[in-house]
Amino acid sequence: MSKPVFVLLHGAWHSPKCWDSLITALGKAGYSAVAPALPSTGSTPPTPDWSKDIETIRKTVEDLLSQENDVVVVAHSFSGMTGGTALEGLDKETRASKGLKGGVIRLIYIAAFLVPEGFQYSAHGTRDNMVPEMITDFDAGVITVAPEHAKDMFYQELDDATIAELVKDLRPQSFGAFWSTTTYAAWRYIPTTYILCLGDKPSTVVAARYLVDTAKASGPHKIEKVVEVDAGHSPFISKPEWTAEALIAEISGQA
Repeated sequence: MSKPVFVLLHGAWHSPKCWDSLITALGKAGYSAVAPALPSTGSTPPTPDWSKDIETIRKTVEDLLSQENDVVVVAHSFSGMTGGTALEGLDKETRASKGLKGGVIRLIYIAAFLVPEGFQYSAHGTRDNMVPEMITDFDAGVITVAPEHAKDMFYQELDDATIAELVKDLRPQSFGAFWSTTTYAAWRYIPTTYILCLGDKPSTVVAARYLVDTAKASGPHKIEKVVEVDAGHSPFISKPEWTAEALIAEISGQA
């Protein structure tokens, strides 16, 4: 049987380009990966909510499943919310019960929002829960991050020259996406791993631990493992080989 395919979901303000080093590392290990562009980032005009992200994620996964692939969905940061919402009915067990081959065999969160059904980042029309570095423009319908804040938010352990190149690819993020509400929690049904980045912002590390703990306490779940790494918010950029090895290790025995 062919190896599972990784679907890599970028976070807010980023594009699929952020995954390039990881895709190369996975390829060297014999695995393929797909990194769709999520419309809530960089669209003009900005999307009113995250529904097009959900559609994009589902279509990307369903296209792979139609070829009878097994799929591993990797969600970074913001896309934990959309990734967790988009996968209803696409897990291996549900598809097998319908006589269908292929399915999502694992969900891997990297410093991502692992949240229950009914979660909303900010109340509609507000900037509640947003850190000062999130520059909000209600009239334009977008949130941006200034280049000088990128290191603290995304690239803690990277050198300034590398960061200067990375910030060129940052895009405005739809305000409406932060007002959207989750309707499904895929981690209740799909075996799940959480990669906790210890070099991230201290408040983010605390929040990540809280999200995992409260999710486990909220009812049925398949959160099987928390992997801690001494890396900042984006280990797939700072440590692509380590990240590739970690992702592959999480599916050993599942292929």
